[in-house]
Amino acid sequence: MVKTTTNSIEVTNNGVIVSKMKTRSGFKKVYVIEQANSINHAFNGEKKPLLLDLTKIEKSSIEDVVSLISSETIEIASAIGILITSGFKKPVINAYLSLKGLKQLCPVQVFTDYKEAELWLEEFAS
Repeated sequence: MVKTTTNSIEVTNNGVIVSKMKTRSGFKKVYVIEQANSINHAFNGEKKPLLLDLTKIEKSSIEDVVSLISSETIEIASAIGILITSGFKKPVINAYLSLKGLKQLCPVQVFTDYKEAELWLEEFAS
């Protein structure tokens, strides 16, 4: 396990990187970059599917969630799954990501179910 200022990062047996956000500070650009650099270093630059687990964070906005899809994050991920607790926000964020063209840069999907997210991301594991 790798720990950053705002996240703990693990890898599942199926090759999915799971980054569990511990604090709202993790939405700040400096910590998004720190997380991406930590993952890049831990996996020697090899792109892997990434699950951003935001289930411990209360009241995250759509802008907060979208801020995690930075150029640094896209560089280290073969696909990005975002795990949230709000079933209401899920379709809204997915639509927003499509409208902004972020899904064209890297496959990105928002989920409310861990297993569903993990299964989707396993398709991108090498």
